[in-house]
Amino acid sequence: MACRRLLLLVPLVFAACGPRPVPPAVEPAQRAAYRAVAELRKHQPEKARFLERAVADAEAVTAFEASVPFWDHTPGRTEAAWLRVARQAAEALRSYRQQVAASEQAYRVLATRVQGELSRAKQELQETGMGRREAAAFQRAQGAFARAQALGRLGKWAQAGELLRQAAADCAIVHQGFAALHARFADPVLRRQWQAWVEQTLSESREQKIVVLIVDKLRRRLEVFREGQLLAAFPAELGANGLRPKQHAGDRATPEGRYHVVQKKEGAATKFHKALLINYPNEADRARFAQAKRQGKIPGRAGIGSLIEIHGAGGEGRDWTDGCVALRNSDMDKVFAWASVGTPVTIVGTYER
Repeated sequence: MACRRLLLLVPLVFAACGPRPVPPAVEPAQRAAYRAVAELRKHQPEKARFLERAVADAEAVTAFEASVPFWDHTPGRTEAAWLRVARQAAEALRSYRQQVAASEQAYRVLATRVQGELSRAKQELQETGMGRREAAAFQRAQGAFARAQALGRLGKWAQAGELLRQAAADCAIVHQGFAALHARFADPVLRRQWQAWVEQTLSESREQKIVVLIVDKLRRRLEVFREGQLLAAFPAELGANGLRPKQHAGDRATPEGRYHVVQKKEGAATKFHKALLINYPNEADRARFAQAKRQGKIPGRAGIGSLIEIHGAGGEGRDWTDGCVALRNSDMDKVFAWASVGTPVTIVGTYER
């Protein structure tokens, strides 16, 4: 009888000494850990390596528990090891996905803002006097924005966000150029000077009962006054750098000052329908030019320029002349009829009505 009982125990002893299967409850944790490592490996390799070490430790525990005799087995140790791994994997994935979601949200908010900045910069770039630096910055901004959109479609939010920040910085260059161009129109000294010129011209119109012409460069507007009263106003186009003060020949800036008509041109005398030639440069222009040359602000070989006119052939909706003031032909017909040789012409940056 005793021998029979001993023979019955032998298979049980050998079974206890053989490898044990992995407990079924561990399998979901294993799969979750492997999936987490695979997802994190590309985007967060450090976290992936940390999880890989945790998985390796859990696998070592599993292998050990499966190989020891039943009397050395620690119940629940394998499950606990994989539970720790599963928790670490879940936390790593949660953190990573939160970062991805935050990056996507930041990208979308920034993309909307940069799109608005690009639209604004495009409008600003059309302003008279904006230079090559601003144009190049706008081109870079457009390119960076397009590349950012492409990366966004691929879900590469962080890289796309960096490109958007580059685009915003280039848009800022355009905004700064636009602001600098317009800063002089807020200069109190210049505004007082321009206002004084206009008031002197209007006083002359009232006292002498004559027609005078006033050009407001900032508003792109030519106004006709008779005896100090506004008779008519017309949209005007300036030089390609018309908002800047004229310094020398070829700068395509429209001059500022008090002038008068010295010649009326029509027919074969002008290619711009009709024209009123003014006496630029006057004495004040010559004095400014000489001072600027002494100070080295203009090229040594540059001349002061001449042949500034109010003429027709306008209506393009942009500043395009070499420094003249252009009107639509129909408007020029009226101004030409009202003006005569000697008619005062005052050109200012802007003035208060």
